Amino acid sequence: MSKKAYHKNSRILLTGLFFIWLILFEFVIPGNGFLPKPSIVFLSFGSLIKDYHLWRNFGVTVSEIYLALIISYFVDWILCKYITRNNWFFSALDAFYKLFKFLPVVILGMFLILWFPNSNFNGVIFSLLIFIIPMAVKVKEESYKVKPEYIDAATSLGAGKNELSKKVIWKAVQPSLLNYIFELHYLAWLLLIVFEFMKGGYGLGSIYRDALRYKDLSALFSISIITGITIFAGFYLLKYFKNKFIHWSNF
Repeated sequence: MSKKAYHKNSRILLTGLFFIWLILFEFVIPGNGFLPKPSIVFLSFGSLIKDYHLWRNFGVTVSEIYLALIISYFVDWILCKYITRNNWFFSALDAFYKLFKFLPVVILGMFLILWFPNSNFNGVIFSLLIFIIPMAVKVKEESYKVKPEYIDAATSLGAGKNELSKKVIWKAVQPSLLNYIFELHYLAWLLLIVFEFMKGGYGLGSIYRDALRYKDLSALFSISIITGITIFAGFYLLKYFKNKFIHWSNF
């Protein structure tokens, strides 16, 4: 099956599921505790804005994720020379990375909540940990695949170690790094919402917590739709960025 046909089938399936939900839960079994009526879901968006402070909480979560992603990208670019050439520096990063492969990062989030209970930057710090170290490890792994002739050619033209790292190795690893960021993007949304759910305060996680506490099925369903659409839009913005600015082959 071609990629185009796959996406077409996916759209048809989603459309079919929507109409099944619309007909089944609006007219056939409107009173149930499984899924809310579509009309109630539509009306609940107003409640999300007024009672659950949607725009403020939405803005907090989105800014925490994408600010952390941008900061992580530029920090790893600045530290590329140390990541790829300094074994001691990379070993320290790799140790933290391996630690959180076996220790769920949400546990670290619990410590952040206890250490900085009143901080407004907990979410950004937590998101940075999701992005910055795994991205650095990915840069190191992909740097081993850079063709030696690229490095030899740059060296023969007088490039120093710093230029080699930032203009040759960093450029070469970009396609693989962006593909990896697609994976981290979804993971960051998942973990940050869980973190905000535990922490309270502002963020989409607090809306999920309040909706569960008040047993507000329509609000829970509505915020899930908003979250899904936002993640989908973020993924395609990242994909657009990759296709627009990083259009060369890997190696």
